[in-house]
Amino acid sequence: MRIGFSKDIHVIKEGLPLVLGGVQIPCDFGLESHSDGDCLIHAIVEAIFGALNIGDLGTFYPPSDDKYKNISSTYFLDDCKKKLDEFGYSISNIDCFVSCERPKLKNYISLIKKSVASHLKIDEKQVSIKAGTNEGVGPVGEGKAIEAYCVVLLEEKVNG
Repeated sequence: MRIGFSKDIHVIKEGLPLVLGGVQIPCDFGLESHSDGDCLIHAIVEAIFGALNIGDLGTFYPPSDDKYKNISSTYFLDDCKKKLDEFGYSISNIDCFVSCERPKLKNYISLIKKSVASHLKIDEKQVSIKAGTNEGVGPVGEGKAIEAYCVVLLEEKVNG
């Protein structure tokens, strides 16, 4: 078994679409990034890469490569699934927390779980997504950024 942990934070920018976990959330702002700014998927992928001990997002999808400019972060999640298979590991469970002052994510949690599970080809019961505020503290609390945390437990696949 291997455990991975990651966090990702992106600055809020008006006029961009807000995407979290591969789901577009109705909002008047999005997250600034080289890709689509999906900090939740970025945290999930980096937690998995950390558990596999193979690097981070920048290792495989450098921001200097225009191939990844404005790309949907679900591409990273799909590629991450291939790497899990290649290294002989499966996901036992994923536990995530998204911190933002707005929008409220309560009505989108089930859609986000479904999206993440679908891209990683696992059961939705293996994906936990929670959301909360930062109680007015720091850039997230001041409404300047959204942050996501993820911990993942991987199991080595048994041959036979």
